[in-house]
Amino acid sequence: MNDQLKTISCTDETAQSIIEKFCAHVHWLVTVRYIYTVLFEDEHPSCQTLMQQTASSFFDALEKILREYLYLECAKITDPATDGSNENFTVDWLVQKIDWPNNDILPELKSLQGKTEDLRSYIKPPRNKLIAHLDTRAVLSGKPLGAFPEGMDKTFFDALQKICNIAHEACFGRIYGGMSPRNCGDVINLRKTLEFAVAFKVALSDSSDETKRWLYSCLEKAGHGPKP
Repeated sequence: MNDQLKTISCTDETAQSIIEKFCAHVHWLVTVRYIYTVLFEDEHPSCQTLMQQTASSFFDALEKILREYLYLECAKITDPATDGSNENFTVDWLVQKIDWPNNDILPELKSLQGKTEDLRSYIKPPRNKLIAHLDTRAVLSGKPLGAFPEGMDKTFFDALQKICNIAHEACFGRIYGGMSPRNCGDVINLRKTLEFAVAFKVALSDSSDETKRWLYSCLEKAGHGPKP
């Protein structure tokens, strides 16, 4: 326990506000991870093919942006509770800051915290050397950083969600729940739109002149480009 942290009761309004904000932040990370997973970790090759056929450079950049963002955020949320005189809004800070009501909750939270720190040991190097800071040796070496055992990211996010539920139940008498990704249908709709785009391109190339003119008129009505 860090002596610099003054604990507060879990029923205090400040504690409740902390828990709500922490759960909302985890929910956001769950959403970002879902987007990344659907687009870039789908076992079916069709999604990768669609992205390469429609906007390969854009999706290559998006994959890098999302991956680095997730590395950064997962490292930040597992930072120590304090950094000098500053307090960090992290799992460690949450565990220490609140005076949990019984002897069962704190050990369980610490056990789950340990599971989040397993992933941290792998993603901290890229956060420190390539994302939050550009280390000259790391950049020039060109060696990839941050690879972790398969399934460890799932264990990490499962642990975060369990921490949210335990903390929320202690403060409000009910679990947080509802950790399904926000607007989760949007990324699926994006994949469908890419499918339509590829299908349109095929239909356009295989059509007669008359059908081509009709297809281009449909494209113009949709607000995409001039007539041929």
